[in-house]
Amino acid sequence: MTDIMWDSEIYEKAADAGIPGSGPAAPSLADPRQLRNALGNFATGVVVLTYESGGEYYGITVNSFTSVSLDPPLVLVSMQRTSRSLTYLLERPFAVNVLGDDQLDTALHFAGKPQSRPVAWVEDGAAPRIGGSPAYFQCTPWAGYDGGDHVLVLGRVVSHGQRDDTSPLLFYRGQWSALAQESDDPEGRRP
Repeated sequence: MTDIMWDSEIYEKAADAGIPGSGPAAPSLADPRQLRNALGNFATGVVVLTYESGGEYYGITVNSFTSVSLDPPLVLVSMQRTSRSLTYLLERPFAVNVLGDDQLDTALHFAGKPQSRPVAWVEDGAAPRIGGSPAYFQCTPWAGYDGGDHVLVLGRVVSHGQRDDTSPLLFYRGQWSALAQESDDPEGRRP
């Protein structure tokens, strides 16, 4: 197997062969805002990546997070190249804190909108983490890959934990949200 499993040459060859959806008939990407709006239709969870530097604890809110591999245990976060946190995440342990629907203030705080409620730090692993999160993953940097205006950061999970008594915080169409309440209808229909 080669190191590169997909590249632009494959796309260009498909366009030259006239494969539908790969050539000039594809929608224009001239307006990045339209693409961002379309991508916003995919609801995501919200995580805060936390790390220590110089004896201080830092974090950044991210919604581009996914599992990658169980063997070895790897997760991926997508970080803007301009993010000040990026350098730190590539060189030291970090924690991925999955946020619950009661942690909007934490999401806002680490998205650059400081909140008055203090962060409940937990110091029981390689990196500081946020108490009360539905799940967390302690990670060491594994690799970073070019992702255009982002860098794809892979972390190797060295420990993790979860709570089953809470629901996740969601991000959908540029808005914070929560899971819909379950219906009492046994067939799952909504009123």
